[in-house]
Amino acid sequence: MLSNNNCKFRAPGSATLAFGNIDPSSNINATASATLTIRCGGASPLVSYALSHDSGLYKTGVNLNRMKHATLNEYLPYALTLTPSSGTIAKNADQTITLSSSVTPASFQNAAMGAYADTVVITLSP
Repeated sequence: MLSNNNCKFRAPGSATLAFGNIDPSSNINATASATLTIRCGGASPLVSYALSHDSGLYKTGVNLNRMKHATLNEYLPYALTLTPSSGTIAKNADQTITLSSSVTPASFQNAAMGAYADTVVITLSP
């Protein structure tokens, strides 16, 4: 159960997962990671929080995140995880959240060259 406090993302409140150049001949997942920081306040000395994310601008099916090519109607599916996605921290203490993403070789081996992007909204409660 979430505590009756408030939590906020610390500046900057956004992050970019940069995959760089993905080698289409690779047989391992392409990966990227970034961090965000949260801080919780309120009356309680310990604050419970939970994070969730939507499926981005180009989702398809049930919770399938996809990045869109910058100029073509091409997409790359990817997985996104938040670690930790929930927990309890001391009031006014910073908690670092790691965003990790991966694209499987089956998804990128025949993909069109170019830049791909998506925007995902991360929700922090309380």
